Amino acid sequence: MNAPVPGRFEDPPVGAAVDPVSASGELVAAGIPVRRAPPEAVARWMGAGWRDFQRKPAIGLAVGLFCALVGWAIVAAMWNAQSAVLILPLITGFMLAAPVLAVPLYEASRRQMRGQSPGGGALFAGFSRNRWGIGLMSALLMLFFYGWMRVATMIWFLFFGLDLPPIDTFLATALADYGFVVASFGIGAVLSALVFALSAVSLPMLVDRRVDAMTAAMTSLRACLASPLTMALWASLIAILTLIGIGAGLFGLVLVVPVIGHATWHAYAELVGAVEEGAEEASLPAAR
Repeated sequence: MNAPVPGRFEDPPVGAAVDPVSASGELVAAGIPVRRAPPEAVARWMGAGWRDFQRKPAIGLAVGLFCALVGWAIVAAMWNAQSAVLILPLITGFMLAAPVLAVPLYEASRRQMRGQSPGGGALFAGFSRNRWGIGLMSALLMLFFYGWMRVATMIWFLFFGLDLPPIDTFLATALADYGFVVASFGIGAVLSALVFALSAVSLPMLVDRRVDAMTAAMTSLRACLASPLTMALWASLIAILTLIGIGAGLFGLVLVVPVIGHATWHAYAELVGAVEEGAEEASLPAAR
């Protein structure tokens, strides 16, 4: 009787035994531990973020004003160049890169949680605590930003061709085509969900711990998988508040960005856990 050839009949094909639910469970269980949070945690994060902002409003207002100025500069540049097709991708893409601009807010909340005064140094100290990790994560978010701009431009050309309408009629032209609206918002929502999953707690984690960008991104993804309803609610609230801030002539970002930034730190502290003072200070550069 011939012996069976190993791997020919008795071995299942690759991926045949993979259960998406169990695979997600294994991903959640691997690496740095994450905690589950109920939906009401979102209110706690926002409340804590608002209190942090009230304790040291100067830092938050500086970051919020900078974000508003960046938004105004984008709109002014596109208006001057009559490149209306890039206005919406740049404004929405700016939301993808906003977590990097909030690094000073994470550092300020980290110090306040430890009973320290943030001081003006928090505006720059957060970036110096884990330069390579924050730099790599920033590059990844910029890559998503650039990719979204290219995709959004291609969607426009597919629906309307190479002819661009006058900048004053751009929105009316774009919103009149429901297919374009569905395609743009659908693809944008998928990309935004992916970026949110990778950055929900990764940047606060990079400020707080000496970990690499990939570890932080995967921890963020696992935190989202562990509490999907809570994180979906959190992402929706961030999107709604940001759109309100943009819709208010970008002035609303002056208040929206700092509160969300501080709240994001508290989301990280609850889902992953902030490092206790002295636990990793020996391995982190001093934050002045």
